Amino acid sequence: MESGHFYFLDDSYFVDFPDQYLMKNKEMINGQMHDRPCFFSFTDASTQLFWMIPISSKVKKYKGIYQKKVNAFGY
Repeated sequence: MESGHFYFLDDSYFVDFPDQYLMKNKEMINGQMHDRPCFFSFTDASTQLFWMIPISSKVKKYKGIYQKKVNAFGY
């Protein structure tokens, strides 16, 4: 994996790491799931761990969530 690139999770990831909170494929087309979320990768220099941040086109939705967190926690 390379830092600064976009990635899509393979179907096997969801089998190997079942988690109700993972972003999943969103719609069924001709018997196959599509619209898998895209993730941006970067490396934490202090730990050398890769982080995968989900990318979304729902900017308005996430701006609202962000603002609620800021209001609640004062960041």
